[in-house]
Amino acid sequence: RAVISTRVADIFKNNALKNGLLPIVVEPAAHAQLVAAPGFQVRIDLESQTVTLPAGGTAKFPIERFSRYCLMNGVDELGFLLTQSEAIAAFESKV
Repeated sequence: RAVISTRVADIFKNNALKNGLLPIVVEPAAHAQLVAAPGFQVRIDLESQTVTLPAGGTAKFPIERFSRYCLMNGVDELGFLLTQSEAIAAFESKV
């Protein structure tokens, strides 16, 4: 699931990412192409951080590295922490 726009407020972006929704920010020209082509099948590639455009080509979008990792691996912040339990235990045993 994703939302594509020319800008996204920080609070919306953070809440969306925590709920598995990818907020994509593209340049106005790319957004205009998408709006002008209703029914166009958009392809979002999170790994390369691109969106296909109706006129051909792609638009790049930024995403914070940790959020990208979580979305690509199907985990939320707590799920990520749980995968790090051995490293956390090792650190805690040193202090």
